Amino acid sequence: MTVINREKIKDLYFADLLYSMHIAMEKIKNFENKYNKSFSEFETHVKSSEENFSEWDDYLEWKAFEKSFIALQQEKEDITNGNYKISL
Repeated sequence: MTVINREKIKDLYFADLLYSMHIAMEKIKNFENKYNKSFSEFETHVKSSEENFSEWDDYLEWKAFEKSFIALQQEKEDITNGNYKISL
C-alpha cells in the first residue's frame, strides 16, 4: 500500500493552482497585447462602441479569465495563510 501524506497533497494541489494561474495570466496578457489595453479600458471600449461580435467574444472570454485569476489568487492566499481543509 502506498501512503501519501497531507502535506504532499497540499503541495501537489498548490503546484496545480500555480499552473492554472499561469495559464490564466498568459491568456490575459494575450488579450492585453492584442488590444493594447487593460481589461477595464477594453470593457469601456466594447460597451460604448458599435456592436462588434468578435470584440464581444473576446470581451466575454477575457472577463472569464480575469474572474478566474482573481479567484485563483484568493485560493493561493488562503493556502499560503493555512486557511484550507483537506477532506478525504
